[in-house]
Amino acid sequence: LTPAQARAHHGALLTEVMRMLCAGVVHGDLSEYNILLAADGPVIIDLPQAVNAAGNNEAPVMLERDVENLATYFGQFAPQLLGTQYGKEIWKLYE
Repeated sequence: LTPAQARAHHGALLTEVMRMLCAGVVHGDLSEYNILLAADGPVIIDLPQAVNAAGNNEAPVMLERDVENLATYFGQFAPQLLGTQYGKEIWKLYE
């Protein structure tokens, strides 16, 4: 991936993570292995382990891990993503 592609995919996936959270769902195992790249962008797959954001005490940790996994993977191509901590900010807004 080019740095621009990595940033674009990362941004699109963060949007999807936030949409899922607004629906009350945290993926819980999000990584590059659970993302397909379709013609119109990335698609998150493998949701059977998803948890209820409001009903699971581990949901904040799981969300932060999901978001960190995205930053770690896409940061290989766009290093400025490596220092981000969007998971904490996203959860705080959710609360």
